[in-house]
Amino acid sequence: MFAFLRRTTGLVPVITVAALLFAACGKSSSKSSSTSSSTSSSTSSTGRVIPSLGATSTYAILAGSAISCTTGATVGGDVGLSPGSGSSITGFPPCTQTGAQHAADAAAAAAQLDLTTAYNGLKGLACGTTISADLGGTTLAPGVYCSGSGVNLTGALTLSGTGTYVFQAGSALTVATSGSVVLANGAQAKNVYWQVGSSATLGNGSAMKGNVVALTSISLGTTANLVGRALARNGAVSLAGTNTISLP
Repeated sequence: MFAFLRRTTGLVPVITVAALLFAACGKSSSKSSSTSSSTSSSTSSTGRVIPSLGATSTYAILAGSAISCTTGATVGGDVGLSPGSGSSITGFPPCTQTGAQHAADAAAAAAQLDLTTAYNGLKGLACGTTISADLGGTTLAPGVYCSGSGVNLTGALTLSGTGTYVFQAGSALTVATSGSVVLANGAQAKNVYWQVGSSATLGNGSAMKGNVVALTSISLGTTANLVGRALARNGAVSLAGTNTISLP
């Protein structure tokens, strides 16, 4: 019996070391798995993957054919035009901007490529709720809202809650005079996207929030303000006067 103990006792250190090594590997594997999960693609509160704006993110205005600005407008971000020519950017000055201006250069071209990717990605998101009436006077939670035709906003639309809001307009987006978007309970302008199948019009005195991503053109009426981005793939972006566009 004592001989047996002498033979087996020598195994105890080996078993102990093996157990410690196994436990350490388990912790390392768990940490690696956690790290991998934290670097995966971000999703909205509804579980949908929201496309990145990429190089477009520094632009307050990006257009395809022309950019025009009337006295009194302030643009807080980059201004870019592609593939239109530099002579198609007019009104700076007297309008002012805080960012760089890219006229038909490589930077603007790269931003337009990323804009196309973002536009297609937003358009391709599965619809969560169909828009069947004017958005004015309603309060909405994060989600994807769609219309096969145009989207109208008369009065105030309240977006309530943290998360991402995507509005898909099959054709035009029309914000009436003094129409507005109000953010509440953690909603942020940077997480609001307006994918527009044709052109967007922000009426006089309107107060818009979010990234307006239009296939054709975007126009801001007199004193219309936008906290977000005016991003037009193929057409023009025009500011009628005393406008403010600031990055979210």
